[in-house]
Amino acid sequence: MTPRMRPTWLALAAIVVATFCGLHAMTHGFSAVTSDGARQLAIAESPRQLPAIGLVDSQGRKTDLRAVVADHPYTVVALVYTQCTSICLVMASSESFLQARLRDAGIEEQVGLLTLSFDPARDTPEVLAQYARRIKADSVTWTIATVADHDDLERLLDVFDVVVIPDGNGEYIHNGALFLVDGDGRMFEALAPDAADLAFERLAALVRSP
Repeated sequence: MTPRMRPTWLALAAIVVATFCGLHAMTHGFSAVTSDGARQLAIAESPRQLPAIGLVDSQGRKTDLRAVVADHPYTVVALVYTQCTSICLVMASSESFLQARLRDAGIEEQVGLLTLSFDPARDTPEVLAQYARRIKADSVTWTIATVADHDDLERLLDVFDVVVIPDGNGEYIHNGALFLVDGDGRMFEALAPDAADLAFERLAALVRSP
């Protein structure tokens, strides 16, 4: 290697090391290969306490996040927007599946469902009510709501590690998960959007455990 080439190789080595360290941190020590996988591990290792963010539901009632999850020993939470035609449909299908499975198992009073819209400008209570009817949500156990104050939206997204990026055409690119929360507002697990079977197994075991 000539002296002239050495700085280039040193620079490349520095880039490789920086990239390695960055990937190591972002993927939770390479235990997860995606940011969603890293989030799942982070929540499992260190459950998060939900803040008391103000909400307005599909019936126009004012409430807050902590109060909704306190209604049941456990709650499954999903973040969506009602005009979504991709991952949100998967999460809506998962929650619909859970609604039926929980009812069939006779534990619907122990596990609630909560769908939160991160598009409060368009997802008004009237729009949320139409959405609730479309997905056949039982209002006794399934709450559909959005933030009451738009200024709280970033705080809501931050606590769930949901990234929302406008695509320039009135839609959003975003990640998602099924979040398991206990009645004290402790989020203790995040599952893939289509992991309804696993969510049911986890919750049924918790409900039936002594």
